[in-house]
Amino acid sequence: MSMPDNTDQDELVSSIKAIDELVEEAIQIYELDNEKTNLTDELYNSLRTITNYLGFSMDVDPRLLSLSQDTRIILMPSLDLLIIKPNFKSEQKRLDQLSLDETSNILKSVIPNLISMTRADRILKNQKIAFVREATHRLKRLPGSSTEDMIVNDSSLHVEGV
Repeated sequence: MSMPDNTDQDELVSSIKAIDELVEEAIQIYELDNEKTNLTDELYNSLRTITNYLGFSMDVDPRLLSLSQDTRIILMPSLDLLIIKPNFKSEQKRLDQLSLDETSNILKSVIPNLISMTRADRILKNQKIAFVREATHRLKRLPGSSTEDMIVNDSSLHVEGV
């Protein structure tokens, strides 16, 4: 009869070890969920700062959210998703409210477009600044380069009394 007691004891010890493993695994999952939440918040806030500054909106493929092809999704600079359904009703979701997979898929899709749009905006602004810089440089070649000097020193201007 001592044999069954040892077997029961071994099974209890084994069960306790299994419970300990379960608790350890559950704690690790809890910690990973907390890390995911913190990283998602940090990503969302950092990216929102950039997109708000840039001011771009862009269409998002509705299949990334498992929606029908005739649904329109617009990612706003605030990182809100404006979802316009086929019946023209709309709803709004924040990017950080989506699942990790949905968020990742959307970011993989929109980041290259954001880079292209930003690059095009930078090139256009650079061209405008170069034009203003060149125009300013050419105008400075005039005698009395400040406009105030030109108005005051211009002898062709005559003020007549009323």
